[in-house]
Amino acid sequence: HLEQLPVLKKVFPDAIIPITHRDPVSVIQSAATMVAYGRRAIRDSIDVPEIGHYWADRIYKLLEACVRDRSQIPAAQSVDIMFNEFMADAFATLEIIYEKAGLALTDKARGELQGFMDKHPRGKYGQIAYHLKRDFDIDPAALRGKFQFYFDAFPVKVES
Repeated sequence: HLEQLPVLKKVFPDAIIPITHRDPVSVIQSAATMVAYGRRAIRDSIDVPEIGHYWADRIYKLLEACVRDRSQIPAAQSVDIMFNEFMADAFATLEIIYEKAGLALTDKARGELQGFMDKHPRGKYGQIAYHLKRDFDIDPAALRGKFQFYFDAFPVKVES
């Protein structure tokens, strides 16, 4: 929805809109890898670099629109969520969202959310190793430079 912030505001004028932010290079690696694995399951051959370049372009357009339109969502109705902060303390992020929405994060809700997180830890099923240069023919440093406008607009932590 990052390229549709004005539409979200129009359709849901009273909504609280959490906006998540992550190093776009990591997002592109993840999205391209997921799509490549999915395509391998249903096709005899795939163009792996094409998948990577498609997602680099797609994420660029999403983030370009987000930076352009972010100010259209008032601070009282939005929360910018940095991936690294959410991963470090999911409940602190949830508390901010709940507070902004005027809702109480009850002990029952906390328990249910903690139970879900305990049952679904990051890396539970292992980790897929991927490399932008080797697998998708994309230079991570050049790609990160292309997204400097996004790093300038939001305090996104660069991931290695």
